[in-house]
Amino acid sequence: MHKKRWYVVFGVVAVLLFVGSVLNTSWLTESLLGQFLAEKPGISVKRVHFGQQHFALPGRLELRAVDLALEINGKLLTVQVPDVVITGLQTFGATDRRVLISAQRMTVRYDMGFAKEFKADLTIDRDGVSGPLTAVELDWDKLRAKDASGFLIVNALGIELRAVKLAAYGGKITGKIFIRTSPEKDAGIYVAEVFIEGLDVRRLAEVNPEISVQLNGLVTGTLKFEGDRKTLHTVDTDLAMPTGGQVSASLLAALTQYLPQSREKKRLDLLIRKGGKVALEGFSFTMKGGAAGKFSGDVRLRSREVNLELNLTHEINTDGTIDSLLGYWGKFLK
Repeated sequence: MHKKRWYVVFGVVAVLLFVGSVLNTSWLTESLLGQFLAEKPGISVKRVHFGQQHFALPGRLELRAVDLALEINGKLLTVQVPDVVITGLQTFGATDRRVLISAQRMTVRYDMGFAKEFKADLTIDRDGVSGPLTAVELDWDKLRAKDASGFLIVNALGIELRAVKLAAYGGKITGKIFIRTSPEKDAGIYVAEVFIEGLDVRRLAEVNPEISVQLNGLVTGTLKFEGDRKTLHTVDTDLAMPTGGQVSASLLAALTQYLPQSREKKRLDLLIRKGGKVALEGFSFTMKGGAAGKFSGDVRLRSREVNLELNLTHEINTDGTIDSLLGYWGKFLK
């Protein structure tokens, strides 16, 4: 009888050791994750590798040296993570599931840019995925930023990033963005609301060289956009340089014929010939619209140096795409 008990004990221990060895084998996790991702539309798994993993009951998984490469709609996404901790795996199949994922010091690269020292603490429950994100350095679609943070929410409605904060171009940017996903390519809708404080126009050369050449100063204001991947549906922009700004004198050349002869007019003529800039005591720019590619805007500036106060209203007709709108402003600022 005692021998049978010992056989049972040894059998249970052997099974636990076998199960533990399987659960701590990275190829199993790699295979399961690869199979799971491969079932998602538009995703092709190129590489899944873990340097080391440790599983602890009831549902804690620690991964080391994670190396992941996915092709998403024809573009490569790579993720390298030194440490990932997943808890609550035992609840994954339950209706009240709550799985926590903590990933530290990630490096994420995609077609549009990269994020360094990226950190995510995400919760997966029946509603979707949510949690805070931070990145020490962010380079994404011409945006150069540091100390970025936000709160991610992914659910059946789409993807939302709340409480966004980052330092960029000498200033601070805060805001939020919502992307309503769609199975149809390029059909998803995004809504963005951005607040800018003290952004240095001279440091925007990589985004739009003409703006940085023609304007100097610190910009504060709001930008609100709604559109899809190709087209702007609505725009509501209100930006200002309260003090200390400058504008290229060449932009004011068309106005000289309407100015009376004075010391200030001679000063403006001289600055135009020499390619100089005019000091501003106030500058503001607003733009609204987007329906059928039609936008209306208002430019106001005030300068004691050339005794000028300007209020210019303009209408813009484009095909509604972001590129055509940027192209219009490129021509306007030349």
